[in-house]
Amino acid sequence: MSKITGYFIIMLVCIFAFTAYCDEAVSSKDLIEKAGALDGKFVTYRGELVTAILDRGEHSWVNLNDGDNAIGVWCNSAMLKDVRFVGDYKSKGDILEVSGIFNRACDLHKGELDIHADSIRITKHGFPVRQRLDKIKTDLAATLFLLTIAVVALFRRRI
Repeated sequence: MSKITGYFIIMLVCIFAFTAYCDEAVSSKDLIEKAGALDGKFVTYRGELVTAILDRGEHSWVNLNDGDNAIGVWCNSAMLKDVRFVGDYKSKGDILEVSGIFNRACDLHKGELDIHADSIRITKHGFPVRQRLDKIKTDLAATLFLLTIAVVALFRRRI
C-alpha cells in the first residue's frame, strides 16, 4: 500500500509541476478588462515584439502586440539579447512570451499599465517582409504623372 501511495504522490507532484509550467498566457483584452483583479499578480503574456526596443541601460522597454492591443513590458536588457526582429513595416517581429508581475498603474512608471518581466522566452523568430508593388497602382501613378506634365505644359504654352 505504501508503494502505491508514494507513486500517487509523485504523480500528483508531477501533474502540478507540469500545470504550473504550462501556465496559459493571458490576452491583452484580459489584462485591460480585468486589470483590477490581475494587478500585482504573476502573469504570462505572449505577443509580437513591435515598434522598437527602448534601451534604458540595464533595463529596456518593449511593446508586445497579441493582435488586439500592445502591452508595455519593462525588462532586464540582457533578456533581449537573442531578439532578431522587431515588427515594423519591413519585418514581422519575434514572438515573445513574457512572465512577470502585471501592474495596472505602475508606481515606478508614472501610472503606466505594464508588466515587469521575470523571464522572456522567444517562441518564434520573426522575418523580413517583402512588400510587393501593385502593378495597376504603379501604372496608374505613372500615367497620372505624365498626364499632369502634359496638362501643365499645355497651359504654359497658352500663357
